[in-house]
Amino acid sequence: MRNNTFFKLFIILIIAFLLRVWFLDKPEGLWNDEYISWLIASEKDLAKMIKEIFSNCHMPFYYLYLRIWMTIFGDNDLSLRISSVIPSLISIPVIFLTGKEFNKKTAYLAAFFTAISSFCIYFAQEVRFYSLLFLFSSLSVLFFVRFYKNSTKKNFIFFIIANALIISTHTLGIIYSFFNISLLIYFFYEKNDGNKQVKKYLPIFFEYILPLGVLALILSPLLYSIAVSKNLSQFWTNFSISKIFFTMTDYFTPVQTNISNSPENISAYLFHHNEINVSFIIFAIFPFIIALFAVFNAIRNKNNILNNMLSVSLLYFLFVIYLSLIGRIVLSTKYSCEIYPTLIIIVAYGLSAIKKDTLRNILIIIYFSLHIFYVLYSPEAAERLTRNEGQRAAAKLIEYSRLKEGDIVILTYYDSDKFERYLTKKYEFHSINKFNFNNIMFNNDDYYETIKLGKYIYKNDLKKFPNQTLEDYAKIHFISRLKKGDKIGLIYLNNVSFLSNKNIQKIIADNNAYEKTPFMFIVFSTLKNNLMYSFKDEFKIESMTQSGDWTLIVYEKK
Repeated sequence: MRNNTFFKLFIILIIAFLLRVWFLDKPEGLWNDEYISWLIASEKDLAKMIKEIFSNCHMPFYYLYLRIWMTIFGDNDLSLRISSVIPSLISIPVIFLTGKEFNKKTAYLAAFFTAISSFCIYFAQEVRFYSLLFLFSSLSVLFFVRFYKNSTKKNFIFFIIANALIISTHTLGIIYSFFNISLLIYFFYEKNDGNKQVKKYLPIFFEYILPLGVLALILSPLLYSIAVSKNLSQFWTNFSISKIFFTMTDYFTPVQTNISNSPENISAYLFHHNEINVSFIIFAIFPFIIALFAVFNAIRNKNNILNNMLSVSLLYFLFVIYLSLIGRIVLSTKYSCEIYPTLIIIVAYGLSAIKKDTLRNILIIIYFSLHIFYVLYSPEAAERLTRNEGQRAAAKLIEYSRLKEGDIVILTYYDSDKFERYLTKKYEFHSINKFNFNNIMFNNDDYYETIKLGKYIYKNDLKKFPNQTLEDYAKIHFISRLKKGDKIGLIYLNNVSFLSNKNIQKIIADNNAYEKTPFMFIVFSTLKNNLMYSFKDEFKIESMTQSGDWTLIVYEKK
């Protein structure tokens, strides 16, 4: 019987491994966030690395893990992505053991769900910390359940260690761990009704929570730095209720819509070009309804441990929603990753607890068949999703163009250091990016003020076309420097620079549309439009090429 269990789990792990290494080497290369992971972890000077971590918005553990990985296995793109595959695979037996605390059916369903989960597959191929965070959250859930069922010192120590790892990996992990630990102690107290066992364990609680407090204290300067940061994360999107729905469909279904930014309303996915999106209904709506039924069935079974786990997840998710409402974070699915292991266990338990055999088997077959079919055959499956902002795609455009070493390349939105990993030639980069546009476009040194209030302060400036400030800037830095036959490249990101001047004027004239349109879309579309206008008289377009979300226009001086 034991060998049979190992064999089944081994098959699940093989399936998980194949799905995670399928399309693992992304031709577009690392995109911005992944590049930051590599850049920080590859810093040779440890003091500089710590400084870089402080300037970032996440905790240090992942960067240390990635640094050790790179030292042993190298830092090519494929190796970096494998560093996320490994913790994703380890999570599966952890989830299995958690499910086994309830029953064997829950264990197998939960392990298989994790193996084919599109969310898990996507982040197993991403050079970011979410795969590792999922593993630590899975361990936390496992020992939450074990301690609740069997209140030993060992189970509590492992529970604390798992939460310490969560805190050291994710900025919001400290909030999750606070709810996690507080509610476990409360539920333990409630379960034992204040008897002698509680009095026996109270000193143990504080004895092992104390190191966690010390860890929080060590990380407090970093937490403070992040908390008071003037950098607003929602400059490229707005909060909408639909993001809550899309977060849940990311977790419960194979369709991933909120990896970075989901539509502002559900109808955008339900209807495509005024036609019903049958694929979305079949692969997102149907599985979501089944999962929701499973969750309600799990709650209805009145399993105290599951309901308590769900309470922790709900409190944390509500806090994430609150942070997104006040503009501190984007309501992207990955930022609530800590709750996902709990949701997997609850769905698995809810399905296994359906009393009618026929109904249970039909729902399980439909639910997992839809997941498997989508993962294997859909062009939008998690493992096939491209990193359209990948810097290798942009670098190839530059390298394959007729630009020579030393020519000027104008980069918009990102810094030049994001591309150097993939370039063989040296160009003269000039970057007008999301951290210096305030000076160049609006002559304002206060970045925070520009991000927060620029939409209203500079509304009239954005109406002007051509913009005199940008025309003068182009003449001084580019046009006047070049001689006849000289070339200059303008590279821009389509997904933030897609508005034409006509579109911008319409948006500005409509207060409701202007309020809804992210400031950065207007800013970088305005920048692109004005640079193209400034070059039209003295330059001719030699070539215009696209790759991923990048466009490169090469101009030659007439």
